[in-house]
Amino acid sequence: MRQIANTWSHFCHLRSSTATFGNSCIQFTRLNSSGSNGNHAENLKETNSNSNNSKTQTGNGTSDKPKETPTKVKARKILCFVNDTKASKRSQKPENQQGSETVQSHSSSVKDFEQAFGAMDRLEKLNPKGRSSKRRSKTKASSSGGKLDCEVGTTRLTSNDAIKRPLNQCIAPKKSDIPQLAHNLDRVLFSPGVHFLQDPRTRIYNFSPFLKNVIHYKDFNFDAAGTYTPVDKHSTLMENAQKFKKQFYSSTSSMTSILSKFYMLLNNYSPSRVERFGEIPFSGVATKLPSCTFVEPKGTFTEQGKKKTIYSLSADKSCDSEILLSAMGICMETLLTNPEDEFVKYRKDNKEDAPPSPSNAYNYSSYGSFLMRSQLDCFDERLPGNGTFDLKTRASTNIRYNSRDPNVGETDYQIFKLKGQYESYEKEFRDLIKTGALLKYLFQARIGQMDGIFIAYHNINSIFGFQYLPLEELDKLLYSHADFGTLALDSSEDSLELYYDMDKLPSLVGETQFKFSLEMWETLLKEHIIKDFEASGLKDTAFRLVIQTYRRRYARTQQLRVYAIPVSTNEIEQFQSFGNQFPTDFKQDLTEKQRILNTKKHVAELQKFNTKTIKGKKLLSYLISMEKSYIDEQKASYYSLPNHIPKSWRLQYSIKRIKKLSPEDFIQVFDLPVQQLGEQFSSTNKSKSNFIKKLQSIHRRYEKIGALRKKQWELKENTANVYRPKYEF
Repeated sequence: MRQIANTWSHFCHLRSSTATFGNSCIQFTRLNSSGSNGNHAENLKETNSNSNNSKTQTGNGTSDKPKETPTKVKARKILCFVNDTKASKRSQKPENQQGSETVQSHSSSVKDFEQAFGAMDRLEKLNPKGRSSKRRSKTKASSSGGKLDCEVGTTRLTSNDAIKRPLNQCIAPKKSDIPQLAHNLDRVLFSPGVHFLQDPRTRIYNFSPFLKNVIHYKDFNFDAAGTYTPVDKHSTLMENAQKFKKQFYSSTSSMTSILSKFYMLLNNYSPSRVERFGEIPFSGVATKLPSCTFVEPKGTFTEQGKKKTIYSLSADKSCDSEILLSAMGICMETLLTNPEDEFVKYRKDNKEDAPPSPSNAYNYSSYGSFLMRSQLDCFDERLPGNGTFDLKTRASTNIRYNSRDPNVGETDYQIFKLKGQYESYEKEFRDLIKTGALLKYLFQARIGQMDGIFIAYHNINSIFGFQYLPLEELDKLLYSHADFGTLALDSSEDSLELYYDMDKLPSLVGETQFKFSLEMWETLLKEHIIKDFEASGLKDTAFRLVIQTYRRRYARTQQLRVYAIPVSTNEIEQFQSFGNQFPTDFKQDLTEKQRILNTKKHVAELQKFNTKTIKGKKLLSYLISMEKSYIDEQKASYYSLPNHIPKSWRLQYSIKRIKKLSPEDFIQVFDLPVQQLGEQFSSTNKSKSNFIKKLQSIHRRYEKIGALRKKQWELKENTANVYRPKYEF
């Protein structure tokens, strides 16, 4: 039986699964092998339904079996195969006497299992309800399924110098245009860990008391805080693409979502693989929602006598709707970078002249055919590299899980301790990882060639503390599966040097995978989508690019499913303006009922428009699959990462075009983010889930506790007591 167990292990990768066919069920459960090597094996456990043995009375009084459907017949054949397997166990020879028969039997078992699984797939197509739970049936489009019918693809290798080729800085920013931290917050940059605004025990302020009470969004002059320039409207970015002869240009906010999908692919992400990705798995929203981008021709440049088209890559904003958190982010960034006497000028009741609109400072970096723009939030000349870093404001969990409530800012929920399930920085940091926000922060910092990110934790009306995370620390968090653990040191110089180098390994892995992602993305665009559209008579067409993680049923590895559909400039403008057509902006004087109504209209109209833009169009779809990894010329699984500083590292992958396409497939995948948009208001209607209800109930209790704690603290805060060092050095 051992060779059969090993065969099953080969297909299922030691996973438990249950396959149901009509009235018959084969349940596969995971057991520990009793072999001397201590490895896991799979035990096949058969459960037959009593209905197979039932008999019915006919008109002449005889009993007979009911007529079997084709589905039941095929299920019974698979059961017979399992029965034969169990019977063969009793007649097997001892392991030490099997010899070459074991190899032959193992090969035969593999073939039989392949045939059985083929039958299982066909049965599920005939009876798809057999494996679908109520919860799963609600999802209109799934990120997993059966094998796709693809054309023969071309196997490719990433460049042989990716590990050494740097990310180029095309245009250095003007340091004088970049804001700097105010209120002595620069101390946080050079002191690891969380810094409390106030000591929770003594209530002594570690920073200016002015930071505690955040200005109300209705009192803030957002027009004076500057505006964001979209990628497709940024003429300077287009001119720089022509200057540096780059075929694609984009920004951090437009690229991070798709780069996150490549992260899932390259690392074969699975929430069950705790040993590789740590104890905090990504949420379903972070892993399953597709990423959507508009690719639009904007100009040309000439290289070696050939004219090439330049494309802008802009994030799809059709499902965006502004919430209070996004508005308060602008407000708090202005607060953190302006001293008190300057910040008051941003109040609406300011009688003095409004401050001049700040000029946006950008860093322009490039790799391959990509030119990438990154808006720079802050600068300190004492930091390594460019000295720049990103500012992030992170609302407490009670705010983010109820962000549509217009009264969400009126809360007494506190973050006042380092560790704990609630009211703690540990809770907030775990949620940063789980939601995928920290992964996007990492990509934004890497694209902008920044040193790290500065995080301010708040509950909208109060700031609680600050934390600075260098890029190296982000790499260690998100590439912790690289073997850079503590080594046994000896007195040799080689051992000491190796230990020192291992500390650099996570950043090397992170940066190299980032460059792998850009290379694969470039190949997808240039060698497949654009060429295939040209072959169909659609040269230099704009298109909507959607990428979603995909895992075939019973497969052990992750893939990416790609969708491309041509769109006109007018259609892009309509997609990008949906948020303005149905406003939910907290800066506007809207009632909660109006916001909900606008969101419902937004969802309904966007679903109609998605369907309309697909009809009669040339549809393209691809499957990106990883194959092997070559680390210092040694072949390994593609998701195997270096355990030392390698001299070379390449990945082998393929991009295959899917043959049979259905407009319904495109509509379903486009509908997923639309469904998510509609569910964002679930906290204000009857459809909210039990999980959200329970979570909000817990948060309300802690808000009441926070109100009591706040009253006790007020006794100590009649006079603000600010920490000042007794001794200077």
